[in-house]
Amino acid sequence: MNRGIGLQLLDSEQLELAFHLHGVSRDVQARKFYGDVWGAIKAAEKARDPISLSVHERELRHLCREYFTLMGEWRMGEEEVYEGKPVCALSEKNMKEALAAIPVFEKQFFRYALCYMELNRALIHGRTQVAHFARDYEIEDFSKIMEVNHNTGAHLARAQKERKEILDKRLRLERVRIILQQFDPLMELLGDGLPATFGDAGDRLLTQFKGALRKGKFTKAESLVAKWKNPRLCLAAREVLALAKEHQPELKAQDGLILHSGELSLIDMYLKMDERRVNDFMAKYDVPYMVFQYKNLLHQGYLLGRIGSIEGLIISHAKLLSLAARPHNDPDYAKMQEETILVPTRMLLQDKFKTLGAIFDDMETTLVTLNTLFTQTRDYMTLSSTALQNTKPQN
Repeated sequence: MNRGIGLQLLDSEQLELAFHLHGVSRDVQARKFYGDVWGAIKAAEKARDPISLSVHERELRHLCREYFTLMGEWRMGEEEVYEGKPVCALSEKNMKEALAAIPVFEKQFFRYALCYMELNRALIHGRTQVAHFARDYEIEDFSKIMEVNHNTGAHLARAQKERKEILDKRLRLERVRIILQQFDPLMELLGDGLPATFGDAGDRLLTQFKGALRKGKFTKAESLVAKWKNPRLCLAAREVLALAKEHQPELKAQDGLILHSGELSLIDMYLKMDERRVNDFMAKYDVPYMVFQYKNLLHQGYLLGRIGSIEGLIISHAKLLSLAARPHNDPDYAKMQEETILVPTRMLLQDKFKTLGAIFDDMETTLVTLNTLFTQTRDYMTLSSTALQNTKPQN
């Protein structure tokens, strides 16, 4: 592991040495294959979407098929050389087991390399994204980040839903504020004009009119206005009535229709309190949870490393080819081959390779979670800075 940034393939002379010890005269081709696989893995780091990643996956599959075909031809050539030579029972048994294991091993090798490719890319992209949102954190100094767990994700999901609801309310509040800019001068005119015209009864008339409007009883409001016998005040009241009818859905609140900008102050105050509470929670936990999920990816890299390495699996494959192609008549040597080649192969096929499915699944789940977090955070940052501007009336 290279400081948690991505997976790193080790370059050594073990491959050539192992090929020479087992008499497999394809070490040059094997080293090239190793380099090509590593090159494909590195190239996939630049993939930005599933479609471009699939191009690198096809290239990896092509490399594996070409190499395994080449090595299969070498094995068949060796079989012809050793055909008809004496063979002990255990050697013959070993050969059959090795021959049966080769196609399964080759399939699992590709899955391993593919997992390596996708996980390496995920680690690099994940780190870049986390670092973008965690400028004040040192990602590798986990002691500076509070401990979170999988339950944190459920709490963040609920907070994200609440934050979206608050943002929707903010946008609606601004739309209502714009609508009420048309109401305000008319309501002020009525507020001054009714008492001035009707004396003490004017306040009661205004209260009755506003009460009918607030409850959406427009017919009653119209009947009240008809009794005022003041053309100027009646015209203003009917304009208010028309606006209330037109914008009734937007103006609707818990206690009835909102009729004046001043009524928004209390709503705005509580909305800001809710938004501050949710944002404080998200600010406290979203980056640590991103890091927690990133650490999950690192753990998948650790589990992948427990299966083996690219170079080590190429060597194991060559050992199987050599064992399958060369019979002999020495039971002790056959026993040694079983212990040194077949026993580790059985462990790979029956145990270690089976963990690839879980690694793929966990990696996919973690990536979905991370990408959701990244998208939500980016979207909120964008919306919160631009949404209110979009509510401004156009000239």
